[in-house]
Amino acid sequence: MNQQIADIALMMVLPLGITFTAILMSASADTRSQKLLGAFLSLLIVAMDCIFFFVKNSFIAYNCDGGLLLSFASLFFYAIICFVRFDDRAAKAGNIFLAFFMLSAFMGIAYWDRPTFIPTSDYSADEIAAMNTKYQDYIASFQNGEGGKILPNPNSVAHYRVRNGGHASKSSNDDKDLSRLESYLVDAETVIKRMHDITNAMEAFGTLPSNISESERETRSSQALAINNNAVALNKKVLGLFHPHESSDAHKELIQASECVRLAAYALYSYTLQENPEQQLIQYKQSRDQIGQMKIYLRRFWNATEALQSNNQQQTEQ
Repeated sequence: MNQQIADIALMMVLPLGITFTAILMSASADTRSQKLLGAFLSLLIVAMDCIFFFVKNSFIAYNCDGGLLLSFASLFFYAIICFVRFDDRAAKAGNIFLAFFMLSAFMGIAYWDRPTFIPTSDYSADEIAAMNTKYQDYIASFQNGEGGKILPNPNSVAHYRVRNGGHASKSSNDDKDLSRLESYLVDAETVIKRMHDITNAMEAFGTLPSNISESERETRSSQALAINNNAVALNKKVLGLFHPHESSDAHKELIQASECVRLAAYALYSYTLQENPEQQLIQYKQSRDQIGQMKIYLRRFWNATEALQSNNQQQTEQ
């Protein structure tokens, strides 16, 4: 799907469509109490829309993930409206299930896949906007043929600091900065564990026998595709990790490591589709080489984060 179309669909059409549907559903209720409750829940949906559209990057990141988060939250309230609106037991049960799943999806996007709820006490509005812009620039760099290079942006945090006298406002205490870094490292350890799980699965995959049958090839290809899908999901999660600005250079190494895992998994999947022995060897070697590159980037990441922790601890002691 074209990126601009996806932006319009997930940030404008879907949330507004749910909003108007919820309002009309509450207006068509039979009893006064149902209409009042529906109006109240519709008002909450409209308030969330206003926060998303007009108070950008205050509570929800203003991008496709934020639009999807808003849509799931709106569908949760819409399911409650429908639960009150209909008297049929099957309809009530269906709407309860809908509300449960929409709430689960809401929590998953907000706190797991890509943290979309922004802790405003930890970042200023300008820093949040700069981080979000940098994330979008990184995605756009793939379309521009830059291969994952983060493009310079005049609205970045570094430029923001220069415009404001060479430095951003300091945190109230250094302990808070160290705590933020430690929280990021906890998230990083989680994704690194998933990286190792994926690479272990690739190493356990082994090679295809020379006389493999079509049915066996299809089975092995499905297994490789599952590994590839996990690697793609992991890559998206790493791209979405919020990190302290001071750890930007270290985070680049983590992004490169996850990109190597994605490329390795794709090469493995391509290997299972090839019938030419020479092409199979090339794809398999690429997969192994990318795993080796991942280990190099991870070593650089840990070296960089250890240096950051040492610097922060020294500042705290001082």
